Amino acid sequence: MKVNDSGLPEESYWNNLFNIPLIIEWLNLKSFSCPIVEMGCGYRTFTLPIARKTKDEVYAFDINPVMIEAAQRLVQEAGIRNVQFIQRDIVDEGTGLESNSVGLVLLFNILHFTNRRIILNEVSRILKPSGTIAFIHLRKDITKPLGPALHVRPDKQIILKSIIGLNLSFKGTNKILEPYHWGIKLTKGTSVGSHFS
Repeated sequence: MKVNDSGLPEESYWNNLFNIPLIIEWLNLKSFSCPIVEMGCGYRTFTLPIARKTKDEVYAFDINPVMIEAAQRLVQEAGIRNVQFIQRDIVDEGTGLESNSVGLVLLFNILHFTNRRIILNEVSRILKPSGTIAFIHLRKDITKPLGPALHVRPDKQIILKSIIGLNLSFKGTNKILEPYHWGIKLTKGTSVGSHFS
């Protein structure tokens, strides 16, 4: 199932929307027990830079077989051996990974649809206790760049409402990631409860 407004623009334009070093620094990869899962890897904008920064296994999912084939060629040419690309519809099929098996899940620009809880439920299932979701999305307080309509872009309040009852919590880690994105980290192990405000 492809989500609404999920089509990607041309690759060079898309990749220029992110400050990749800033976002990777914000992730603080050394603080996680791995492996890492990326849901919706697209053009591999973050998959390859992250794989180069860690020796741990990276599982990168995408629904589009063309994206997966291109990604597999690229990592082979680059000699990167710690990434496994998986073509799968995670909304309809889940990830197929074991419960409590991963340390970090990346959700980048994919939760702008009403059934986001399906993905968040799967994330909660596969995360180890104290594992982390790192979520980024286009901001809704600015009109640029082109992307999902402002009213469907999730913000902090939408995300926190979406995780109620999923054994995920917010512990105060959210940030504007200039120029166009914002990010929030959620941790498995405590219901959102009093953290929601």
